[in-house]
Amino acid sequence: MSSNKDIQTKEETNQHPQENNTYPSFTIQKIEDAITTTVILSTHQSEKLDEFYILHRETGKRYPFLAEKINDSTYRFTLSIREFIRQHTGENPKAHFEFYFSLHYLEDSKWIKKDESLSLDRFDRFNSIGLSQFKDQGNDIYPYFSRKTNGFCFTVNIPVRSIRYIYSSKIEKIKSQRNNILVIDGKIVTKAIPINRIDAVMVGRRSNYKLVLHSNHHLEDLEQVSHLYHYDYSISVDLNLIATELFIRGKGDEDFDFYFEVYLDGLFEPTVVRVTGSCDLKSRNMFKNRDIAYGRSVYVFSPNFTEQYNGLSLAATKYGKEIYEYYKEVRGFSRLLKPFVSENDYWIIGEKPLEARSNGWLFFCYLRENYPEINAFYVLDKDSIDYEKAISFDSERILLFKSKKYVQFLMKAQVILTSQAPYHIYPTRNPLWLDGFGAKRVLLQNNIIGLQSLKQTYGFSTKFFRTDLFIVSSKHEKRYVIDTLGYPEEQVVLSGLPRFDKLLAPTNSDNLTKQLVFCPADQEIGLNYQTESILRTVEKFATVIDHKEFKAFLATYDLTVTVALPHAMASYFERFAALGCTVLLQEQTTMLTLLNTGTVFITDYHPLAFDFSFLTKPVCFFQPDVQGPDKDKIHSITELYSNELPGEVTCNEDDLIYLLNQIGQNNFKMSNQNQKKADALLEYKDTHSNQRIYEAVSHLLSKKENTNKKL
Repeated sequence: MSSNKDIQTKEETNQHPQENNTYPSFTIQKIEDAITTTVILSTHQSEKLDEFYILHRETGKRYPFLAEKINDSTYRFTLSIREFIRQHTGENPKAHFEFYFSLHYLEDSKWIKKDESLSLDRFDRFNSIGLSQFKDQGNDIYPYFSRKTNGFCFTVNIPVRSIRYIYSSKIEKIKSQRNNILVIDGKIVTKAIPINRIDAVMVGRRSNYKLVLHSNHHLEDLEQVSHLYHYDYSISVDLNLIATELFIRGKGDEDFDFYFEVYLDGLFEPTVVRVTGSCDLKSRNMFKNRDIAYGRSVYVFSPNFTEQYNGLSLAATKYGKEIYEYYKEVRGFSRLLKPFVSENDYWIIGEKPLEARSNGWLFFCYLRENYPEINAFYVLDKDSIDYEKAISFDSERILLFKSKKYVQFLMKAQVILTSQAPYHIYPTRNPLWLDGFGAKRVLLQNNIIGLQSLKQTYGFSTKFFRTDLFIVSSKHEKRYVIDTLGYPEEQVVLSGLPRFDKLLAPTNSDNLTKQLVFCPADQEIGLNYQTESILRTVEKFATVIDHKEFKAFLATYDLTVTVALPHAMASYFERFAALGCTVLLQEQTTMLTLLNTGTVFITDYHPLAFDFSFLTKPVCFFQPDVQGPDKDKIHSITELYSNELPGEVTCNEDDLIYLLNQIGQNNFKMSNQNQKKADALLEYKDTHSNQRIYEAVSHLLSKKENTNKKL
């Protein structure tokens, strides 16, 4: 019997003199259920192919097949997969099988045997003929190439995500043509398997409205050594058609995300990938707005890129026609208004138009209560669930999103402060909208950064984002913003976030509850489409909650479970409620209250874990996808924080339950080691973050005033 470990040892110890060379080619041909594998070796007389064999990954068992010699350098064998599975697996099998071959070569007058994976990395050319997934007596057979070795394999009843074959995808150009046609050109590259067909799909985040777009692609190049297929693609978006659909449906604002359904040769289902941007995009014309009117309403369309994955989106913002015409009329004169506006007036603050509960709102409240002389205004949509709260607090200082007053005050703004990317509260969500006049911009931040990659969206060199002050909470975070995101030190303010004043304020110990808080992070992909990642996360968290050992742990310590679901997982509310949990929606919950009253915080990579650790309470980072196909989504955790996460980290349900029991035995206190890590991520452990931010913004505006006087 041989195992993976055995094979690796042989490869490491028996170094072939041509170890770094590759062989000419191998071919896999499938006719019905029979797979024929053909290998062409180099013409070295000393090399001989002894046998092919298949390795059962789970058991380590090796199944040999004699190689049929075609000529001095060509060998092959044919296998009936149906017969193989029926002979070597039991009822309802689940297994991985990997293809290898054994090679003999002469070295110092001795014959040495070496086992090789049938890997793309070891051959200059690969040909696939008729290779496809298929069914046999209820079993699903999936051919694929291993991520680890690039070797040919197949699974039985274990689905293989075909995303592995998408090597890269990026937009190269976006152009706006006459008749409101948006054209997107780019490249997509696949590995080992060619593309049969591509459908471009646009999906609405709120409505789930799905539209298949006109698109085409053609093969530009095939790299023999790397086995990469390079394709050019082009997508046409008819904005007139989209606007008509939105008007007919009576919809309000909408954001559309773009996907490809890639039909790879031999696979039944399409591979769904995001249409993503590139750091090399230089054209500012790509952000050009298009407006389409119907009756008394106008839809304004703006291309944009999402913050997590740099995915292409199209913002559709609905205006009253009169207000939009006013906006277009006055926009060009915005700079002329500046001399007539007090330099200390008009601080415009916001998060997203539908939100008023995090750092933007808390800083606005701080200014109104402590500096009423400042003309601070908060941008909010009337449809927001926070609207009544905001109006009750200060009705005169709420700017209704897309109102005439809102447009007027944005034009006069001296500074715009947002916790999200500023364009969320712009009239058209165009990131270049404010380039036409001189308002300063301050990024209050939504959370401590680092659990998601921000270089492409918030980087100093990006053409899609600008800020004059970047608020951070620790020297570690400041170093990241300067060294990785590229900001000048004078533009980075170490102050803490506005919500820390409430988070760190003394609380009544009677309000503490014995509850475990499960708080998965939100996901940009899979909100209404391509939902596999979300479903896997839900299943993993639900498995823990339903685990008998976990239930025993809850009973031992008299604990309850609260699950705070992000927007992308809201549809699974009933799933967790059926497990006996208290279920909340993050977007409708005052998360500060939940943090202050919780006992243990469990998350995959939600940034609020940092806040919880600042309260010196235990955190568990449960990251089941570390060993799964989406391991890249937490890449930035290991890249930025490495061993500095202020909590226990695991990717296994049993290990998580063990860690929770250890925490219980320690009276639910944070360990000294994790407390030191948390302390390093928060410079100021006080309730004066808002004051420091106010002073930094005031200093920014005073510098601007002095510059204007000199001019």
